[in-house]
Amino acid sequence: MPECQSGGALNEAISDILSSAPARGRTRTVRSAVAYVRRVAELDYGVAVRKHFHRAELQEMYLEMRAALPTLNKEVYSITDVNHLGKIAKDLGVVLQRKPFKEPDGTGLRGFYVSDGQVLKRPLIWVNTATHPTAVAAAFWHEVGHHLTNRMWGSHHSASSLSFSTQSPNHFADAKEIAADMVRVLAGYPQTTARRLFGGSNFRTLSRDVDLLVSTAIPHMKKEMGFNFQRRFSAPENLYYLGGIIHVAKLRTTLLSEYGI
Repeated sequence: MPECQSGGALNEAISDILSSAPARGRTRTVRSAVAYVRRVAELDYGVAVRKHFHRAELQEMYLEMRAALPTLNKEVYSITDVNHLGKIAKDLGVVLQRKPFKEPDGTGLRGFYVSDGQVLKRPLIWVNTATHPTAVAAAFWHEVGHHLTNRMWGSHHSASSLSFSTQSPNHFADAKEIAADMVRVLAGYPQTTARRLFGGSNFRTLSRDVDLLVSTAIPHMKKEMGFNFQRRFSAPENLYYLGGIIHVAKLRTTLLSEYGI
């Protein structure tokens, strides 16, 4: 059975994005973006995460992340200013580089992480500043996640990762991608916030209630990080942002219900 239940709030969000696009813009790329959002909505995140991690393993990894980021899962990381993010990166021993890289269909590169002691004095994070500032921050924290997991798992040499807007469901094929996503998820939804927003006695059904997640996550992103579906971005770009919002909310509720994080 598909994981997406009624589709009301989800369908409304998709319709709102499409209504702002000219009819001539409703091309195959738009249909592909809508299909991507549906795929994220229907994926069983609990099953996907359990394929890689037992509860004790994920808890141990989380504690190591907290050692590097003591306020992770305690406060919302709402900073979107790239210069400020650069200072955070420096404190973590990373160089942050940024440059606009425009892809009109919204499928472009969000960021990457490289750690190669033979050619770099310090690990490097690059983020695409042509995207929404909230997406820039999300990419940054995802790549910070790669930096932390590389340190945990001893992958210091020639470690690299590329993050694209269409990759969220594919992350479940790789334990390191799930781990990196944990950082950006907990950065956006610390536990107290997650319990308040997605509260209820039956957390195990939350990740399947996509309408609830959409109707709750979008206002949260707007309030905390100033996110909105801007007209300066194409319909596919905004649809991929919607998919990312759903992905983060579903992974957050999964971490809460399955692992107590």
